Amino acid sequence: MSKSKTNPYRLLAQLSIFLLLAFMVVRIVADRNYIADFEAQCPFGGIQAFASFIFSGSLACSMTSVQIAMGFALIIAVVLFSKLFCSFICPVGSISEWLGHLGEKWKIRRSIGGWMDKIFRFLKYILLFITVYISVTSSELFCKWFCPYFAVASGFNADVDIIMASAALLIVVFGSIFFRLFWCKYLCPVNAVSNIFRFFYVFAAVLAAYILIRFAGWQLNFLWPLALLCVLGYVLELRSLKTKTFPIFKVRRHESSCTNCNLCTKSCPQGIPVASRKVVRDADCHLCADCLHVCPEKGALTINKRGKKWLPFVATAVLIVAGIFAGKSFDLPTIQKHWADPADMREMEEYNINGLKTITCYGSSVLFSYHMYDMEGVYGVATYVDGQRVKIWYDAELTDTVKIREWIFTPATVSIREVPRTITELSIYELRVDNFLNELDATYLADILSADTTIYGLTSEFACPVKISVYLSPDSPLTTGDLQKLVEQKLRKNQIADGKKLRVDLKYKVTEISKGTETISIIDYLQLFEELPDN
Repeated sequence: MSKSKTNPYRLLAQLSIFLLLAFMVVRIVADRNYIADFEAQCPFGGIQAFASFIFSGSLACSMTSVQIAMGFALIIAVVLFSKLFCSFICPVGSISEWLGHLGEKWKIRRSIGGWMDKIFRFLKYILLFITVYISVTSSELFCKWFCPYFAVASGFNADVDIIMASAALLIVVFGSIFFRLFWCKYLCPVNAVSNIFRFFYVFAAVLAAYILIRFAGWQLNFLWPLALLCVLGYVLELRSLKTKTFPIFKVRRHESSCTNCNLCTKSCPQGIPVASRKVVRDADCHLCADCLHVCPEKGALTINKRGKKWLPFVATAVLIVAGIFAGKSFDLPTIQKHWADPADMREMEEYNINGLKTITCYGSSVLFSYHMYDMEGVYGVATYVDGQRVKIWYDAELTDTVKIREWIFTPATVSIREVPRTITELSIYELRVDNFLNELDATYLADILSADTTIYGLTSEFACPVKISVYLSPDSPLTTGDLQKLVEQKLRKNQIADGKKLRVDLKYKVTEISKGTETISIIDYLQLFEELPDN
């Protein structure tokens, strides 16, 4: 009985990923306020970020709890089903396979074997060690420097090292055409970390030993267990030591039904000789199920004891959805620092502030913690770049939330446009604005007010809510209602920080507004804004 040679489940998953990426690119062009997060569900980035959080107490600023949850989903997938991310999701893997078909058609693609294969397989573990080490010690994702997918998807943005990423991209393209999955087999750190988790007993033993050593009081640097795992992962892969337990689901060949047509071996993207295996335990197997779809004999190939051709696809979809929902249920701080005894910290009050627009990355989070360290009565901070939130621990007997906000606040004087020479005085509107925290809010508010050509500048002064003075032409038709509507409009802005785009939602609330009975002379205004021309 003839069977389709195409695995429709895997093709659907691969095409869906590329359609999603294409949609994101089109939306960037169509919507200037849209910020595409091309690493939103990156499991490897999530693993690096969690390692950074555990060993350095900080989180890479571009990572959120969703990426971390997806990292755990990748681990679960490897332990239960094998490398589903590589076979169903990874765009680099899909492109590598399709370019390989081109190499096959031109009859120029080869499989690397022998001692060269053994040497090349160690390269991805070296790259894994370097990537995780730099990411943990710097709280920045080093993989973004060279990742060929991120380079292309982001348009080689500021996070990408042009030389390294270009070299990686050339290796993916030409390596895939001339050699079977060169990048995936020999250089991809995701493949390396997946192999480590595939031999889960070894990973668990090394992790347990490291925890016991630290518990005993020995300050062993994390790079030692990291190096050991990389070496053991390579050795186990090299010697083809095939665990009998993990992954739980494996491809099985039933000799009683097999006709030795060899179609399964020919269809395997990894070049595994499936036709000579009773159970496929090879470290290169991704459980793509292509072999099951080309097999012409019913029951000759199964996943465990039954066919289950759909199982890898369904498992991938379930793990993605579960990872997204799990990521929404918890939140990890970018940094969390305390400078009081743990027992004393339990007695502290907590104060949460949302929308602090100066919290943009790991560096700005550290600077914020230094600033709060100098305030009497404050004994700890945690920052969350995702949402630009902060949590502050303070002693209620020494300070309060109003003093904390005043400590964070910086008065600002912002000129919106030049005052015409014909104007000799300006009118003043006095506002009290909530959700206004620092000088960046003054900049954003000035941008909002610039829509009215009769407004020339604003100043901010600390109060609860913050006091805003708006300076405008004395014959401006703007009413208090018009001004309130202008200030309170909900806008989404793109904030640039360290070469990255952050989405900022502006939700200012006017609690009080009035037009001053007095005006300000143009001389006093220019002195206030330090714009008085030299004599």
